[in-house]
Amino acid sequence: MAQTKNQQRAADAVAARMAHLEWNNTQLVAATKADPGTIGDFLNGKRWPKLGTQGKIERALDWPAGTLRMIAAGGPAPDPDSGSGGPRHTLEQQDDVLRFRRPAGVSDQQWDHVRTLAEDFIAWQIDRTAHER
Repeated sequence: MAQTKNQQRAADAVAARMAHLEWNNTQLVAATKADPGTIGDFLNGKRWPKLGTQGKIERALDWPAGTLRMIAAGGPAPDPDSGSGGPRHTLEQQDDVLRFRRPAGVSDQQWDHVRTLAEDFIAWQIDRTAHER
């Protein structure tokens, strides 16, 4: 079912925040761990996400819980330049955030395994470097 005018305003607010963070749909999907079709349909005005997915989107964008519902009810959209406490996921503000880009054709199980190995290796390298000082 197509979105209402205010639901589309909410999707537009998400798109504006994504632009500020220099994210594309793939990065929002990775941050939310939501279905790519759901994210795409939401941003394109085709459907409204379920409550759980709304929460995932809000957390990824560092917005307070209920922000999307508030916009959909006619409330104001947040300033795209700020989350509730500033963006958590921008590399300029946090150099300890790793961003992984999942290649096409990799299953969820394979991706979880590779990502875990990469994170463990990086943590080991950091610990090793810290102890060399």
